[in-house]
Amino acid sequence: MKNVVLIADDDESLRRVLTAVLQKAGYQTLRARNGQETLATVKKMDVDVILLDIFLGDANGLELIETLQRFNSTASIIIITAHGTTQTAIDAAKQRAYGYLTKPVDKKQLLDVVARAASATNQTQSALRNVSRRRDSQAAIESALQDSPRIVGQSVAMQVVYQMIGRAAVSDETVLILGESGTGKELVSRLIHQNSPRADNPFVVFDCGAIPPTLIESALFGHVKGAYTDAHTSRKGKFEQADTGTIFLDEIGELPAEVQVKLLRVLQEREVEPVGSNERRTVNVRIIAATNSQLAQAVEQKLFREDLYYRLNVVPIVLPPLRERTEDIPALVSLFTRRFVEEYSLPDIGVSSEVLQQLMAYEWPGNVRELENAIKRALVMCAGQMLLMEHFPHVGPHVGQATLQYESQLKVDAHIDALLRAQFEGYLETAEAGEGALYGQVRALFEKPLFRIVLEHTGGNRSKAAELLGINRNTLHTKLAEYGLKL
Repeated sequence: MKNVVLIADDDESLRRVLTAVLQKAGYQTLRARNGQETLATVKKMDVDVILLDIFLGDANGLELIETLQRFNSTASIIIITAHGTTQTAIDAAKQRAYGYLTKPVDKKQLLDVVARAASATNQTQSALRNVSRRRDSQAAIESALQDSPRIVGQSVAMQVVYQMIGRAAVSDETVLILGESGTGKELVSRLIHQNSPRADNPFVVFDCGAIPPTLIESALFGHVKGAYTDAHTSRKGKFEQADTGTIFLDEIGELPAEVQVKLLRVLQEREVEPVGSNERRTVNVRIIAATNSQLAQAVEQKLFREDLYYRLNVVPIVLPPLRERTEDIPALVSLFTRRFVEEYSLPDIGVSSEVLQQLMAYEWPGNVRELENAIKRALVMCAGQMLLMEHFPHVGPHVGQATLQYESQLKVDAHIDALLRAQFEGYLETAEAGEGALYGQVRALFEKPLFRIVLEHTGGNRSKAAELLGINRNTLHTKLAEYGLKL
Protein backbone atom coordinates (compact mmCIF):
# COMPACT_ATOMS: atom_id res chain seq x y z
CA MET A 1 0.00 0.00 0.00
CA LYS A 2 1.10 3.54 -0.75
CA ASN A 3 1.74 5.81 2.20
CA VAL A 4 -0.74 8.68 2.44
CA VAL A 5 0.71 12.18 2.83
CA LEU A 6 -1.50 15.11 3.81
CA ILE A 7 -0.18 18.48 2.56
CA ALA A 8 -1.62 21.21 4.80
CA ASP A 9 -0.58 24.66 3.54
CA ASP A 10 -2.42 27.87 2.70
CA ASP A 11 -0.20 28.43 -0.39
CA GLU A 12 -2.00 26.81 -3.36
CA SER A 13 1.06 26.85 -5.62
CA LEU A 14 3.19 25.12 -2.99
CA ARG A 15 0.48 22.50 -2.47
CA ARG A 16 0.55 21.73 -6.21
CA VAL A 17 4.37 21.50 -6.32
CA LEU A 18 4.62 19.25 -3.27
CA THR A 19 1.80 17.07 -4.60
CA ALA A 20 3.57 16.55 -7.93
CA VAL A 21 6.90 15.70 -6.29
CA LEU A 22 5.41 13.26 -3.80
CA GLN A 23 3.10 11.53 -6.28
CA LYS A 24 6.04 11.03 -8.65
CA ALA A 25 7.89 9.38 -5.74
CA GLY A 26 5.00 6.94 -5.26
CA TYR A 27 3.03 8.53 -2.42
CA GLN A 28 -0.73 9.03 -2.28
CA THR A 29 -1.49 12.66 -1.43
CA LEU A 30 -4.26 14.63 0.20
CA ARG A 31 -4.46 18.42 0.44
CA ALA A 32 -5.83 20.92 2.95
CA ARG A 33 -5.70 24.73 2.70
CA ASN A 34 -6.34 25.66 6.35
CA GLY A 35 -6.62 24.28 9.86
CA GLN A 36 -10.31 23.39 9.59
CA GLU A 37 -9.78 21.30 6.43
CA THR A 38 -6.71 19.67 7.97
CA LEU A 39 -8.67 18.51 11.02
CA ALA A 40 -11.62 17.35 8.92
CA THR A 41 -9.30 15.28 6.69
CA VAL A 42 -7.51 13.63 9.60
CA LYS A 43 -10.84 12.77 11.28
CA LYS A 44 -12.17 10.86 8.27
CA MET A 45 -9.05 9.59 6.49
CA ASP A 46 -6.12 7.39 7.47
CA VAL A 47 -3.02 9.55 7.06
CA ASP A 48 0.59 8.40 7.51
CA VAL A 49 2.50 11.68 7.17
CA ILE A 50 1.31 15.27 7.61
CA LEU A 51 3.23 18.17 6.04
CA LEU A 52 1.96 20.98 8.24
CA ASP A 53 2.53 24.68 7.60
CA ILE A 54 2.84 26.82 10.73
CA PHE A 55 0.65 29.64 9.34
CA LEU A 56 -2.58 28.11 8.00
CA GLY A 57 -4.69 31.25 7.91
CA ASP A 58 -7.23 30.16 10.50
CA ALA A 59 -4.84 28.23 12.75
CA ASN A 60 -1.28 27.94 13.99
CA GLY A 61 0.24 24.64 12.89
CA LEU A 62 2.22 24.18 16.10
CA GLU A 63 -0.91 24.64 18.20
CA LEU A 64 -2.77 22.19 15.95
CA ILE A 65 -0.35 19.29 16.49
CA GLU A 66 -1.77 18.09 19.80
CA THR A 67 -5.31 17.96 18.37
CA LEU A 68 -4.16 16.13 15.24
CA GLN A 69 -2.35 13.54 17.35
CA ARG A 70 -5.53 12.87 19.33
CA PHE A 71 -7.29 11.82 16.13
CA ASN A 72 -4.28 10.06 14.57
CA SER A 73 -1.63 9.12 17.11
CA THR A 74 0.62 7.25 14.65
CA ALA A 75 0.95 9.88 11.91
CA SER A 76 4.36 11.52 11.62
CA ILE A 77 4.05 15.32 11.46
CA ILE A 78 6.58 17.43 9.56
CA ILE A 79 6.45 21.19 10.16
CA ILE A 80 6.92 23.58 7.19
CA THR A 81 7.62 27.26 7.70
CA ALA A 82 8.88 30.26 5.77
CA HIS A 83 10.33 31.72 8.96
CA GLY A 84 12.85 29.18 10.14
CA THR A 85 14.32 30.12 13.48
CA THR A 86 16.00 28.19 16.24
CA GLN A 87 13.02 28.76 18.50
CA THR A 88 10.59 27.49 15.86
CA ALA A 89 12.60 24.30 15.50
CA ILE A 90 12.67 23.88 19.27
CA ASP A 91 8.92 24.52 19.54
CA ALA A 92 8.25 21.93 16.82
CA ALA A 93 10.32 19.33 18.67
CA LYS A 94 8.57 20.16 21.95
CA GLN A 95 5.24 19.44 20.25
CA ARG A 96 6.69 16.06 19.17
CA ALA A 97 6.81 16.87 15.47
CA TYR A 98 8.83 14.28 13.55
CA GLY A 99 10.68 16.71 11.30
CA TYR A 100 11.11 20.31 10.22
CA LEU A 101 11.42 21.92 6.75
CA THR A 102 11.95 25.54 5.76
CA LYS A 103 10.66 27.31 2.64
CA PRO A 104 11.62 27.22 -0.13
CA VAL A 105 11.41 23.45 0.31
CA ASP A 106 14.36 21.53 -1.13
CA LYS A 107 13.12 18.55 -3.17
CA LYS A 108 15.82 16.15 -2.02
CA GLN A 109 15.40 17.12 1.61
CA LEU A 110 11.62 16.80 1.29
CA LEU A 111 11.77 13.26 -0.09
CA ASP A 112 14.33 12.22 2.50
CA VAL A 113 12.38 13.43 5.54
CA VAL A 114 9.04 12.14 4.19
CA ALA A 115 10.58 8.70 3.52
CA ARG A 116 11.94 8.51 7.06
CA ALA A 117 8.67 9.76 8.54
CA ALA A 118 6.63 7.23 6.54
CA SER A 119 8.95 4.44 7.64
CA ALA A 120 8.55 5.48 11.27
CA THR A 121 4.77 5.49 10.90
CA ASN A 122 4.80 2.03 9.26
CA GLN A 123 6.95 0.59 12.04
CA THR A 124 4.78 2.15 14.72
CA GLN A 125 1.56 0.83 13.18
CA SER A 126 3.06 -2.63 12.76
CA ALA A 127 4.32 -2.69 16.31
CA LEU A 128 0.94 -1.60 17.67
CA ARG A 129 -0.73 -4.45 15.79
CA ASN A 130 1.73 -7.13 16.81
CA VAL A 131 3.17 -6.22 20.20
CA SER A 132 1.08 -7.54 23.08
CA ARG A 133 2.65 -5.15 25.62
CA ARG A 134 3.73 -8.19 27.62
CA ARG A 135 0.73 -8.08 29.94
CA ASP A 136 1.95 -11.06 31.95
CA SER A 137 4.75 -8.97 33.42
CA GLN A 138 2.68 -5.81 33.85
CA ALA A 139 1.77 -6.43 37.47
CA ALA A 140 5.40 -6.89 38.41
CA ILE A 141 6.37 -3.74 36.52
CA GLU A 142 3.69 -1.61 38.21
CA SER A 143 4.73 -3.02 41.57
CA ALA A 144 8.32 -2.07 40.80
CA LEU A 145 7.19 1.49 40.10
CA GLN A 146 5.23 1.71 43.33
CA ASP A 147 7.77 0.00 45.61
CA SER A 148 10.92 1.59 44.23
CA PRO A 149 13.73 0.88 44.75
CA ARG A 150 13.32 -2.64 43.43
CA ILE A 151 15.43 -4.84 41.21
CA VAL A 152 13.68 -6.06 38.06
CA GLY A 153 14.49 -9.45 36.60
CA GLN A 154 13.35 -13.07 36.81
CA SER A 155 16.46 -14.69 35.29
CA VAL A 156 18.18 -17.55 37.10
CA ALA A 157 21.16 -15.29 37.81
CA MET A 158 18.94 -12.71 39.52
CA GLN A 159 17.08 -15.35 41.52
CA VAL A 160 20.42 -16.23 43.10
CA VAL A 161 20.99 -12.53 43.89
CA TYR A 162 17.54 -12.26 45.51
CA GLN A 163 18.30 -15.24 47.74
CA MET A 164 21.61 -13.71 48.80
CA ILE A 165 19.93 -10.37 49.56
CA GLY A 166 17.37 -12.12 51.76
CA ARG A 167 20.00 -14.10 53.62
CA ALA A 168 22.21 -11.06 54.10
CA ALA A 169 19.29 -8.92 55.32
CA VAL A 170 18.42 -11.14 58.29
CA SER A 171 22.02 -11.16 59.53
CA ASP A 172 24.18 -8.27 60.64
CA GLU A 173 27.36 -9.43 58.92
CA THR A 174 29.51 -7.31 56.63
CA VAL A 175 28.59 -7.66 52.95
CA LEU A 176 30.84 -7.23 49.90
CA ILE A 177 28.97 -6.57 46.65
CA LEU A 178 30.97 -7.32 43.50
CA GLY A 179 29.94 -6.32 40.00
CA GLU A 180 30.67 -4.19 36.97
CA SER A 181 29.73 -0.51 36.89
CA GLY A 182 26.02 -0.01 36.33
CA THR A 183 24.85 -3.39 37.67
CA GLY A 184 23.00 -1.88 40.64
CA LYS A 185 25.32 -2.30 43.60
CA GLU A 186 23.89 0.65 45.54
CA LEU A 187 20.34 -0.54 44.88
CA VAL A 188 21.23 -3.98 46.31
CA SER A 189 22.77 -2.35 49.39
CA ARG A 190 19.59 -0.33 49.95
CA LEU A 191 17.45 -3.45 49.66
CA ILE A 192 19.59 -5.25 52.22
CA HIS A 193 19.23 -2.31 54.61
CA GLN A 194 15.48 -1.90 54.04
CA ASN A 195 14.87 -5.59 54.77
CA SER A 196 17.13 -5.68 57.84
CA PRO A 197 16.39 -4.96 61.51
CA ARG A 198 18.17 -1.61 60.95
CA ALA A 199 15.63 -0.47 58.32
CA ASP A 200 14.28 2.42 60.40
CA ASN A 201 17.76 3.77 61.12
CA PRO A 202 20.17 5.80 58.94
CA PHE A 203 21.45 4.57 55.58
CA VAL A 204 24.59 6.49 54.61
CA VAL A 205 26.29 6.28 51.21
CA PHE A 206 29.98 7.08 50.74
CA ASP A 207 31.82 6.85 47.40
CA CYS A 208 35.47 6.15 48.16
CA GLY A 209 36.49 7.09 44.61
CA ALA A 210 34.77 10.47 44.56
CA ILE A 211 36.62 12.13 47.46
CA PRO A 212 40.25 13.35 47.26
CA PRO A 213 42.53 11.01 49.28
CA THR A 214 43.51 13.84 51.63
CA LEU A 215 39.86 14.33 52.66
CA ILE A 216 38.65 10.73 52.90
CA GLU A 217 39.85 10.13 56.46
CA SER A 218 38.06 13.23 57.77
CA ALA A 219 34.93 12.46 55.76
CA LEU A 220 34.69 8.92 57.13
CA PHE A 221 35.85 9.33 60.71
CA GLY A 222 35.23 13.01 61.37
CA HIS A 223 37.58 15.62 62.83
CA VAL A 224 37.88 17.88 65.83
CA LYS A 225 38.19 21.66 65.78
CA GLY A 226 41.71 22.72 64.82
CA ALA A 227 42.66 19.30 63.37
CA TYR A 228 43.87 21.11 60.25
CA THR A 229 43.89 24.63 58.81
CA ASP A 230 40.24 24.84 57.72
CA ALA A 231 38.81 22.78 60.61
CA HIS A 232 37.02 25.68 62.32
CA THR A 233 34.50 23.37 64.01
CA SER A 234 34.30 19.72 64.96
CA ARG A 235 32.44 17.47 62.56
CA LYS A 236 31.05 13.95 62.70
CA GLY A 237 32.18 11.55 59.99
CA LYS A 238 30.03 9.19 57.92
CA PHE A 239 30.44 6.34 60.40
CA GLU A 240 29.02 8.36 63.28
CA GLN A 241 26.24 9.65 61.01
CA ALA A 242 25.35 6.02 60.24
CA ASP A 243 25.33 4.98 63.90
CA THR A 244 22.64 2.29 64.58
CA GLY A 245 22.15 2.01 60.81
CA THR A 246 24.08 0.99 57.69
CA ILE A 247 26.97 2.57 55.82
CA PHE A 248 27.51 1.72 52.15
CA LEU A 249 31.12 2.14 51.04
CA ASP A 250 31.10 2.22 47.26
CA GLU A 251 34.30 1.65 45.23
CA ILE A 252 36.08 0.32 48.31
CA GLY A 253 39.08 -0.62 46.16
CA GLU A 254 39.90 3.10 45.82
CA LEU A 255 40.49 3.51 49.56
CA PRO A 256 44.04 4.79 50.34
CA ALA A 257 46.31 2.44 52.30
CA GLU A 258 46.42 4.65 55.40
CA VAL A 259 42.62 4.76 55.57
CA GLN A 260 42.40 0.99 55.08
CA VAL A 261 44.17 0.60 58.44
CA LYS A 262 41.56 2.75 60.19
CA LEU A 263 38.68 0.95 58.49
CA LEU A 264 40.10 -2.36 59.70
CA ARG A 265 39.96 -1.00 63.25
CA VAL A 266 36.30 -0.07 62.79
CA LEU A 267 35.51 -3.58 61.63
CA GLN A 268 37.43 -5.18 64.50
CA GLU A 269 36.69 -2.85 67.41
CA ARG A 270 33.61 -0.91 66.24
CA GLU A 271 35.41 2.31 67.13
CA VAL A 272 36.35 5.44 65.18
CA GLU A 273 39.03 7.99 65.95
CA PRO A 274 38.36 11.47 64.52
CA VAL A 275 41.25 13.29 62.84
CA GLY A 276 43.15 15.40 65.40
CA SER A 277 41.76 13.50 68.39
CA ASN A 278 43.07 10.75 70.64
CA GLU A 279 39.56 9.85 71.72
CA ARG A 280 37.93 6.72 70.29
CA ARG A 281 34.19 6.70 69.82
CA THR A 282 32.07 3.57 69.70
CA VAL A 283 29.81 3.12 66.66
CA ASN A 284 27.09 0.55 66.10
CA VAL A 285 27.03 0.33 62.31
CA ARG A 286 26.64 -2.34 59.68
CA ILE A 287 29.09 -2.10 56.77
CA ILE A 288 28.23 -2.94 53.17
CA ALA A 289 31.07 -2.42 50.69
CA ALA A 290 31.11 -2.63 46.91
CA THR A 291 33.62 -2.56 44.10
CA ASN A 292 33.81 -3.05 40.34
CA SER A 293 37.48 -4.05 40.57
CA GLN A 294 39.10 -7.36 41.41
CA LEU A 295 39.94 -6.98 45.08
CA ALA A 296 41.60 -10.40 45.27
CA GLN A 297 44.00 -9.34 42.52
CA ALA A 298 44.62 -6.02 44.30
CA VAL A 299 45.55 -8.01 47.43
CA GLU A 300 48.08 -10.05 45.43
CA GLN A 301 49.57 -6.82 44.07
CA LYS A 302 49.82 -5.38 47.61
CA LEU A 303 47.40 -2.58 46.71
CA PHE A 304 44.73 -3.68 49.20
CA ARG A 305 45.22 -5.09 52.68
CA GLU A 306 44.64 -8.84 52.84
CA ASP A 307 43.26 -8.73 56.40
CA LEU A 308 40.80 -5.98 55.42
CA TYR A 309 39.70 -7.95 52.35
CA TYR A 310 38.78 -10.98 54.45
CA ARG A 311 36.99 -8.79 57.00
CA LEU A 312 34.86 -7.27 54.23
CA ASN A 313 34.27 -10.47 52.28
CA VAL A 314 32.10 -12.19 54.91
CA VAL A 315 28.94 -12.30 52.77
CA PRO A 316 29.86 -11.83 49.09
CA ILE A 317 27.15 -11.00 46.56
CA VAL A 318 28.13 -11.08 42.88
CA LEU A 319 25.89 -9.10 40.51
CA PRO A 320 25.72 -10.46 36.95
CA PRO A 321 26.32 -8.06 34.03
CA LEU A 322 23.28 -7.35 31.87
CA ARG A 323 24.74 -9.32 28.94
CA GLU A 324 24.46 -12.47 31.09
CA ARG A 325 20.76 -11.95 31.84
CA THR A 326 19.35 -10.65 28.57
CA GLU A 327 15.98 -12.31 29.29
CA ASP A 328 15.42 -9.53 31.87
CA ILE A 329 15.81 -6.74 29.30
CA PRO A 330 12.12 -6.57 28.18
CA ALA A 331 10.95 -6.08 31.77
CA LEU A 332 13.63 -3.44 32.38
CA VAL A 333 12.68 -1.62 29.16
CA SER A 334 9.02 -1.60 30.20
CA LEU A 335 9.92 -0.33 33.66
CA PHE A 336 12.10 2.52 32.41
CA THR A 337 9.68 3.47 29.62
CA ARG A 338 6.73 3.74 31.98
CA ARG A 339 8.80 5.58 34.59
CA PHE A 340 10.05 8.27 32.21
CA VAL A 341 6.73 8.60 30.35
CA GLU A 342 5.19 9.45 33.72
CA GLU A 343 8.09 11.67 34.77
CA TYR A 344 8.08 13.70 31.53
CA SER A 345 4.24 13.70 31.23
CA LEU A 346 4.45 12.04 27.80
CA PRO A 347 1.64 10.21 26.01
CA ASP A 348 1.73 6.42 26.28
CA ILE A 349 4.70 5.17 24.24
CA GLY A 350 5.34 1.54 23.30
CA VAL A 351 8.42 -0.36 22.18
CA SER A 352 8.60 -2.20 18.85
CA SER A 353 9.58 -5.87 18.74
CA GLU A 354 12.55 -4.98 16.52
CA VAL A 355 13.86 -2.63 19.20
CA LEU A 356 13.52 -5.30 21.89
CA GLN A 357 15.42 -7.80 19.74
CA GLN A 358 18.22 -5.33 19.13
CA LEU A 359 18.37 -4.29 22.78
CA MET A 360 18.66 -7.95 23.77
CA ALA A 361 21.43 -8.51 21.20
CA TYR A 362 23.52 -5.56 22.37
CA GLU A 363 26.37 -6.15 24.85
CA TRP A 364 25.55 -3.25 27.26
CA PRO A 365 29.06 -2.55 28.58
CA GLY A 366 27.48 0.04 30.92
CA ASN A 367 24.89 -2.53 32.10
CA VAL A 368 21.51 -1.50 33.52
CA ARG A 369 22.58 2.13 33.95
CA GLU A 370 23.42 2.35 30.23
CA LEU A 371 20.07 0.76 29.30
CA GLU A 372 18.22 3.23 31.52
CA ASN A 373 19.99 6.19 29.91
CA ALA A 374 19.35 4.79 26.42
CA ILE A 375 15.61 4.57 27.12
CA LYS A 376 15.57 8.07 28.58
CA ARG A 377 17.40 9.47 25.52
CA ALA A 378 15.10 7.58 23.11
CA LEU A 379 11.95 8.94 24.76
CA VAL A 380 13.29 12.48 24.53
CA MET A 381 13.96 12.02 20.81
CA CYS A 382 10.74 10.10 19.99
CA ALA A 383 8.06 12.13 18.25
CA GLY A 384 5.61 9.26 17.78
CA GLN A 385 3.81 6.61 19.76
CA MET A 386 6.46 3.92 19.46
CA LEU A 387 10.19 3.65 20.20
CA LEU A 388 11.98 2.58 17.01
CA MET A 389 15.58 1.69 16.18
CA GLU A 390 16.19 5.21 14.86
CA HIS A 391 15.85 6.37 18.47
CA PHE A 392 18.77 4.11 19.49
CA PRO A 393 21.63 5.20 17.20
CA HIS A 394 24.31 3.84 19.53
CA VAL A 395 22.78 0.39 19.98
CA GLY A 396 23.12 -2.57 17.62
CA PRO A 397 24.92 -5.86 16.97
CA HIS A 398 27.82 -4.06 15.29
CA VAL A 399 28.35 -1.99 18.43
CA GLY A 400 28.28 -5.13 20.55
CA GLN A 401 30.86 -6.79 18.30
CA ALA A 402 33.10 -3.75 18.63
CA THR A 403 32.81 -4.04 22.39
CA LEU A 404 33.80 -7.71 22.28
CA GLN A 405 36.80 -6.90 20.10
CA TYR A 406 37.83 -4.11 22.45
CA GLU A 407 37.53 -6.36 25.51
CA SER A 408 39.48 -9.09 23.71
CA GLN A 409 42.26 -6.63 22.93
CA LEU A 410 42.33 -5.53 26.55
CA LYS A 411 42.83 -9.15 27.62
CA VAL A 412 45.67 -9.61 25.10
CA ASP A 413 47.33 -6.40 26.27
CA ALA A 414 47.00 -7.47 29.90
CA HIS A 415 48.54 -10.88 29.12
CA ILE A 416 51.48 -9.32 27.29
CA ASP A 417 51.96 -6.84 30.10
CA ALA A 418 52.05 -9.68 32.64
CA LEU A 419 54.63 -11.59 30.57
CA LEU A 420 56.86 -8.54 30.23
CA ARG A 421 56.64 -7.70 33.93
CA ALA A 422 57.55 -11.28 34.87
CA GLN A 423 60.50 -11.20 32.45
CA PHE A 424 61.64 -7.86 33.84
CA GLU A 425 61.39 -8.93 37.48
CA GLY A 426 63.24 -12.15 36.73
CA TYR A 427 65.95 -10.21 34.94
CA LEU A 428 66.42 -7.86 37.90
CA GLU A 429 66.91 -10.82 40.22
CA THR A 430 69.50 -12.62 38.07
CA ALA A 431 71.31 -9.93 36.04
CA GLU A 432 74.76 -8.76 36.89
CA ALA A 433 75.22 -5.04 37.49
CA GLY A 434 75.32 -3.16 34.19
CA GLU A 435 74.70 -6.30 32.12
CA GLY A 436 72.08 -4.64 29.87
CA ALA A 437 70.71 -7.77 28.15
CA LEU A 438 67.01 -7.24 28.88
CA TYR A 439 66.06 -6.12 25.37
CA GLY A 440 67.63 -9.21 23.81
CA GLN A 441 65.78 -11.49 26.23
CA VAL A 442 62.42 -9.89 25.54
CA ARG A 443 62.99 -9.92 21.78
CA ALA A 444 63.79 -13.64 21.94
CA LEU A 445 60.67 -14.24 24.01
CA PHE A 446 58.48 -13.07 21.11
CA GLU A 447 60.65 -13.71 18.03
CA LYS A 448 61.19 -17.43 18.49
CA PRO A 449 57.49 -18.44 18.61
CA LEU A 450 56.72 -15.93 15.83
CA PHE A 451 59.28 -17.49 13.45
CA ARG A 452 58.01 -20.97 14.29
CA ILE A 453 54.37 -20.03 13.58
CA VAL A 454 55.24 -18.34 10.25
CA LEU A 455 57.37 -21.29 9.09
CA GLU A 456 54.59 -23.72 9.98
CA HIS A 457 52.21 -21.59 7.91
CA THR A 458 54.55 -21.60 4.87
CA GLY A 459 55.33 -25.31 5.21
CA GLY A 460 58.98 -24.57 5.91
CA ASN A 461 59.42 -22.33 2.85
CA ARG A 462 61.95 -19.79 4.10
CA SER A 463 61.58 -17.40 1.17
CA LYS A 464 57.82 -17.07 1.78
CA ALA A 465 58.41 -16.81 5.53
CA ALA A 466 60.93 -13.98 5.07
CA GLU A 467 58.48 -12.17 2.77
CA LEU A 468 55.66 -12.44 5.34
CA LEU A 469 57.95 -11.23 8.12
CA GLY A 470 59.29 -8.34 6.06
CA ILE A 471 62.95 -9.34 6.48
CA ASN A 472 65.48 -10.72 4.00
CA ARG A 473 66.22 -14.45 3.73
CA ASN A 474 69.75 -14.16 5.18
CA THR A 475 68.42 -12.45 8.33
CA LEU A 476 65.83 -15.19 8.74
CA HIS A 477 68.51 -17.88 8.29
CA THR A 478 70.62 -16.22 11.02
CA LYS A 479 67.67 -15.98 13.39
CA LEU A 480 66.70 -19.61 12.89
CA ALA A 481 70.23 -20.69 13.73
CA GLU A 482 70.27 -18.41 16.76
CA TYR A 483 67.07 -19.91 18.14
CA GLY A 484 67.82 -23.50 17.09
CA LEU A 485 64.78 -23.73 14.79
CA LYS A 486 65.19 -26.31 12.03
CA LEU A 487 61.83 -26.26 10.28
